[in-house]
Amino acid sequence: MNMVSYTAIVWTLIAGIATGLGAIPIYFKKEFSKKSLDVGLGFSAGVMLVASFLSLIIPSVSEAKEVYTYNVGLPIILISLFTGYLFIIFIHDILPHEHLIKHTDMKHRKKMSRVALIVLAISLHNFPEGLAVGVGFGSGDEGSGIALALAIALQNMPEGLVVAFGLLSEGASKHKAFAMALLSGLVEPVAAAIGFISSSVTHYSLPIALSFAGGTMLFVICQEMLPELFREGHEKHATLGVIVGVMSMLAIDYYF
Repeated sequence: MNMVSYTAIVWTLIAGIATGLGAIPIYFKKEFSKKSLDVGLGFSAGVMLVASFLSLIIPSVSEAKEVYTYNVGLPIILISLFTGYLFIIFIHDILPHEHLIKHTDMKHRKKMSRVALIVLAISLHNFPEGLAVGVGFGSGDEGSGIALALAIALQNMPEGLVVAFGLLSEGASKHKAFAMALLSGLVEPVAAAIGFISSSVTHYSLPIALSFAGGTMLFVICQEMLPELFREGHEKHATLGVIVGVMSMLAIDYYF
């Protein structure tokens, strides 16, 4: 196992554990305003949006130019991105889950508690993020991998807080809410391993893996995050969070 692999393991674990770290404030404060949560989720969306382009989609185009012929590269990138989008839709549809804040009348074929459904929802949400980090390290560019992992860790923290409050509202204890938030984030190292392997098998697979991971992340942003941000009339607060997230990811990309 080379140094890049060790670095990848450490940083993907940090990214996964960050979801649990974000839930720690539940021990000190009973609740946060919806405006505050929207700022946090907006920050997460801003980070993910920029990361999906700067660290995944744009590098996939650059890599495709290096390994494929001029006429073949772009179609491969576009197909891979759309396949990533379709893949996460497929997973999203077959796994029973519950949205964290959206009030829906979803019906599940399997009888599961809402606590379990919430944990499944955030685990499903975290899978594309872990995949993206793994692909970032699999590219051989350690700086890109670290930037992605750091970005994911930062945006996981407000999500962990939202998850914990969602679990508390369903009657879970503070200890259980914290533990479930932490465990839901640990799906990321597993997904990262898949992304790392898929992108490091051959140089031809790297552009495909990068754009595929970008497609999965775009689905999470558009399907799970943006609709929730602007649902309760806190547009200014949510947009502030998005802008700060965009600025943060630009700074991370600049320095790493």
